[in-house]
Amino acid sequence: MARIAVFGLWHLGCVVAGSLAQIGHSVCGTDFDAAVIARLAAGEPPLFEPGLQELLRHELGTGRLAFTADVARALDTIDAAFITFDTPVDNADGSDLRPIERAAQAIAAQARAPLTVVLMSQVPVGTTRRLAAEMLARAPVRELTLLCQPENLRLGQALETFARPDRIVVGAESRAAAEQLEPLYRGIPGERLVMSWESAELAKHATNAFLATSVSFANELAALAEVAGADIRDVVGALRTDRRIGPQAFLSPGPGFAGGTLGRDVQALRRLGERNGRPTRVLDAVIAVNQTQLSALVEKLRRLLDGELSGRRIALLGLVYKPGTSTLRRSHALELARRLADAGATLQAYDPRVTDSARPELAGSRIALCADPYQAAAGADAVLLATPWPEFRALDWVQMRQVMRGTAVVDAHNLLDRAELGRAGLVCAGVGVPESGSRQPKVDSMAGVER
Repeated sequence: MARIAVFGLWHLGCVVAGSLAQIGHSVCGTDFDAAVIARLAAGEPPLFEPGLQELLRHELGTGRLAFTADVARALDTIDAAFITFDTPVDNADGSDLRPIERAAQAIAAQARAPLTVVLMSQVPVGTTRRLAAEMLARAPVRELTLLCQPENLRLGQALETFARPDRIVVGAESRAAAEQLEPLYRGIPGERLVMSWESAELAKHATNAFLATSVSFANELAALAEVAGADIRDVVGALRTDRRIGPQAFLSPGPGFAGGTLGRDVQALRRLGERNGRPTRVLDAVIAVNQTQLSALVEKLRRLLDGELSGRRIALLGLVYKPGTSTLRRSHALELARRLADAGATLQAYDPRVTDSARPELAGSRIALCADPYQAAAGADAVLLATPWPEFRALDWVQMRQVMRGTAVVDAHNLLDRAELGRAGLVCAGVGVPESGSRQPKVDSMAGVER
């Protein structure tokens, strides 16, 4: 089995480090953030991912996994290095490549043997070739094989998607170079799609841009369904039964795509087009539609409250950007909260994965964090379901109505049983569905799911 360094330890790096150790490799994880290392050494991942904490603790116990802030120690006498930073994204969905570049420089400068380097972080097309030239310039006498293997994990399902991927895209200078990945991934199924560095990078952009396009298409259809008197749930159901589209298509309307990943890849393609004089009219429209969704939800809530948000008390159900994780980064729920607070509303919220430890991240959000959904709904004029946690389906809406002051519910993901809410005396507005609808939703929301 191989000796592997995993460089970059947030979501992607923790999953990769634990999973490679589980295969049987000797894995040392490192990062520029010593506080993250200290937590991981104690078996505490930086965010919630189902099964991740248990995996890390087990592999730490076996001795196959270790963490260190000493980069030189992590890179000593290794066979392979994985670069696994979750690429930071700015407010314009631009990628910050500095931690990835620092890691590549450290690997080139400190590695002491022929080495396979696997770049899994999401990077703009052209980055791998540039990094390869820079690394070889720093280590001209060493044998470095650089592979671009774009991650395809999904928050909330990451361990499963790593262990049983649909396929593995490998960008390499040659097929012989791509084969250097096989000893590292022994036992992991899935077709290997070998291509150039640029093709692998572009394939990642294209995958996420396609998903983003599907989300915006569904939201535009939902707006048309509302004015036509149609039910978008029925429309989406018809689309998904067409074999050319498929049951897993990203076609559930809602707040739009969030979290940074889809937006980053759409913007990467748009910038590529701008630099080379190639219009990206479809992708321009994808972004434009996505930017309207939160405003539409705020206006829906305003209408249910007789046109006035100022002085109203709003209960937010869900704060993280998607179920199955604890991350608040780029969450639509937080952006909705900011818009409502700016309009003068008072906010109280509950999320099953957001505890008192998250208060620093919520600083300045003007959100009162509550212990349960009923406390969040106490005295509320309206409830806004912002994150589609499955457990919200099981709420006692009679009890919710008893503690509320008003009767309005905005279901941003069409998650709830509207007939049940109607029987409780609540008025529910969804996205692309009749306001007085009484049927059980036919499809679960996938809006905001990025991986």
